[in-house]
Amino acid sequence: MSERYARHHLIPGWQQEGLEKATAVILGMGALGNEVARLLAMAGIGRLVLCDPDVIAESNLSRTILFRTADVGALKVDAAARSLSDLAPGTSVEAVPAPHVNGVGLALLRDADVILSCLDSMAARYALAARCNAVGAGLIDAGTDSWGGQVCYYRPGGSCVGCGASARQRALRDDPWSCGQAVPDQPVGASAPVSALVGAWQASIALRVLFGLPVPEPALHIDAVGEVRRSTLARNPECPLHEYVDPALVIPVGPVETVAELLGFLRPGEEVFAWVDMPTGTPLVRSAPRDASLNVLGVARHEILPVARRSDGTVVKYLELGGRVS
Repeated sequence: MSERYARHHLIPGWQQEGLEKATAVILGMGALGNEVARLLAMAGIGRLVLCDPDVIAESNLSRTILFRTADVGALKVDAAARSLSDLAPGTSVEAVPAPHVNGVGLALLRDADVILSCLDSMAARYALAARCNAVGAGLIDAGTDSWGGQVCYYRPGGSCVGCGASARQRALRDDPWSCGQAVPDQPVGASAPVSALVGAWQASIALRVLFGLPVPEPALHIDAVGEVRRSTLARNPECPLHEYVDPALVIPVGPVETVAELLGFLRPGEEVFAWVDMPTGTPLVRSAPRDASLNVLGVARHEILPVARRSDGTVVKYLELGGRVS
């Protein structure tokens, strides 16, 4: 038993060996993402995937434990990875400097042990919910306000953040698979104490999910002065964020780098579509240059792409790029 984690073994239900084999995907590396990444790394999680396209601004420094003054202008995920390597050298950290729809493929969401949304855009949170629902993945979503916040655990197959939203709210973006159409959210005040409080709740729920311990659902509303209340949310049958990728139709195809390589897996009369638009403004992959890199086009690693019949648009299979995630 490692002396580093000796006190963990005294906690009822704690499973250190299982934690060391687990993968957590964290979307958003602002104040909440910093806290959650730090706490899971210090707990001894085996692997963290950090996804965020942004660079560090000076205003981030008042709320982010993993960033330093010298990091201003650097990518958030890179600075966080450097800090975590020193803080918890036993945790493998993968930095993904991209929006989540471009950086984290559906196969990675499917195979992760826990997914944590620390996104500050509601449109991005709706898009992430749709992607998690597509592969039957649970999601721990959190957000802060000026003097509190909330943490919601959405179980696989259950309700999602979109179930509690009106059609008008979900229409913040035109396409549930793209953050690019989002109307920017109005910024709200935030502080280090509130971020730390909500992040600690989110990380604690993540650990309980990983250990198979009971978790309240779906929402905890937390006030900075100590008040906590719960609310429930039933799955809304009208919520459009619950399209499901049938695993029986998913075909792993191994590493695929270019449009031409991807088109080589199609049969006559089939078309493959991305979850993001190609340079032509359409998700039709064939519309992009054949020698174009899928990664440069914004197709995530470990993505799962639908293939439809050209004649009637019926999805006949899905191509999983890169095979199953290790």
